[in-house]
Amino acid sequence: MAIRWDKLTLKAQEAVQRGNDIASEHGNPELLPAHLLQALVQDREGIVPPILEKIGASPEAVTAQARQVIERLPKVSGGGATQAQLSANVSKALENAFREAERFKDEFVSTEHL
Repeated sequence: MAIRWDKLTLKAQEAVQRGNDIASEHGNPELLPAHLLQALVQDREGIVPPILEKIGASPEAVTAQARQVIERLPKVSGGGATQAQLSANVSKALENAFREAERFKDEFVSTEHL
C-alpha cells in the first residue's frame, strides 16, 4: 500500500517528520516505531500525552523508554545526515492508521490513529 501523505493531517505529518528527525539525529538509518512514539509523546499540545495520562501512563516515562530503545539502535556514521527510511514496522503502523481512519469514516489520518 502506497502511503498517501496528503491524507495525513498536518499534525500527523509533523509527527512522522519529527520521528524522522529524531532517527537522523541519532544516526539511525530507519524510522522505527520508537522514533514515532517519541515524536508523538513530545508534542505537548497533541492528543497523545493526555491519552497516556488518562490510562495512567506517564508521558515522561514513555519518552524515557523510547529514548532507551533509540539509544540501543544501530547507528550509521559518515557521509553526512540523511533522511531515515520508513521501517517495515512504521509502514505497517501507517497502513493500520489508514484502516482505522477508514473504519471511523475519517477523511484524514490524525495522530490518534497513529
